[in-house]
Amino acid sequence: MPPNPEKTDHSSLLLRSRSKIAPVLEALAGRRQSLSVELPEGQGMVSTQLLAADAVGDYIVIAAAADAALNARLLALSRATLVAEPQDWHIEFVGVEPSAVEHEGAAAVRLRYPEVLSVQQRRQDERYSASTELMLRCVADAGGFAPFDAHIRDVSLGGLSVLIYPPDVMIEPGTVLAGSRIVIPGAGEVTVDLEVRYSELVTLDDGSRARCSGFRFLNAPDEIKQQLIDAINGV
Repeated sequence: MPPNPEKTDHSSLLLRSRSKIAPVLEALAGRRQSLSVELPEGQGMVSTQLLAADAVGDYIVIAAAADAALNARLLALSRATLVAEPQDWHIEFVGVEPSAVEHEGAAAVRLRYPEVLSVQQRRQDERYSASTELMLRCVADAGGFAPFDAHIRDVSLGGLSVLIYPPDVMIEPGTVLAGSRIVIPGAGEVTVDLEVRYSELVTLDDGSRARCSGFRFLNAPDEIKQQLIDAINGV
């Protein structure tokens, strides 16, 4: 039997202007929101808090990691993706040029103010999830500079799907995967541009780690989306 649609999906916003990003970050800083920063190449995860967000001064400040080694790895990065998950929200943004500072008498890390902020809230919408056998193969960013193999885990008519791909591939919200080719068994392939909304590490059923990204279709008509849904459902 084909999998049933799940009534859990993500309502997605991608904020690009300071006037819209600032209220979100100011609210998070006001409550000292917990943040996580995944370090590349399996170096670990930094747990921290957002301490300050100054759109005029062009910086944010996060607490230094309690682990000195993890904090040193964070400071060695040129850019870091920060994730907050207050209640039913998933908020993701990138800070660049981390530097060690002191904030209110404690060790902290200062980064440049983010240019893009991704916000997702769970909402009621049909999301069609694929079984392992029916996952569709995708050559992501086939028309870009760094193509990689991936699979589509679920699709909704709202245009939001999830890619599963090797955990060492890291892509930031707002990235466009140009000319991505999706293979539909028995019907050839379709080519679409995909805009990344969020990324996260997941553990698969076999215990291995993979990375998932939510994205929206930039140029896919409804008939192509329905083709993908039918293929995932084994129709």
